[in-house]
Amino acid sequence: MTTGSGSPGGFDPARHLEVMAPTLGLTIGEEQKPVVLQFLAIAHSMARIVDAAPLADDRLELAPNFRPGLPGDGR
Repeated sequence: MTTGSGSPGGFDPARHLEVMAPTLGLTIGEEQKPVVLQFLAIAHSMARIVDAAPLADDRLELAPNFRPGLPGDGR
């Protein structure tokens, strides 16, 4: 796990946290930082896997919006 030195892909969880937490109005305490950095590194790894999946441009169908709930339940 990389927590500050960057990674071969150029993602630096510590730098990302440093920049994004204030941008999002989040206060991350010193005792929270190690776990937050761990999860940022995990999220980055998961994103790389998803990004590497083949997807034809002509097969991409985006939903116009998301409505939680079961189909037809009126919510």
